[in-house]
Amino acid sequence: MTAGDIAYTPREMETLRQLEAWWAYASRCAQLPASTRACDSFWTAVAVAVLAVAGLVALYIVRNMVRNFLAVRAEKARALERSRVADPGTMARHKADVDKLFAVSPEDNVEQRIREALDERKLKDQWQRPGGASRS
Repeated sequence: MTAGDIAYTPREMETLRQLEAWWAYASRCAQLPASTRACDSFWTAVAVAVLAVAGLVALYIVRNMVRNFLAVRAEKARALERSRVADPGTMARHKADVDKLFAVSPEDNVEQRIREALDERKLKDQWQRPGGASRS
């Protein structure tokens, strides 16, 4: 199949004619000096296209810089958090045995044990504070 075998609709033919005319205009303006009055719209379009591409490139660069900055900041925060928490081996050695903490049998007198613990603490606090023995 050759190029001559392709059937174009009238609308497609008009579009091709316009593209060819724009290509001829752009080629002519690219060869002429930029100060040529007939090529002002061409050079304006070129300037807008160059600024748009430069803006998109700048936006891409800034986006990557911000992404890297945020990634570094997040990594610093993770490292700080890791330094604040002990390693898993230390955490396992100092793990509380919660089963023993809350194991209360029904026959234990919990109220009496609490009162005794408070009294012991009160006595301990009185001896630890200066002049605590005279306060009552």
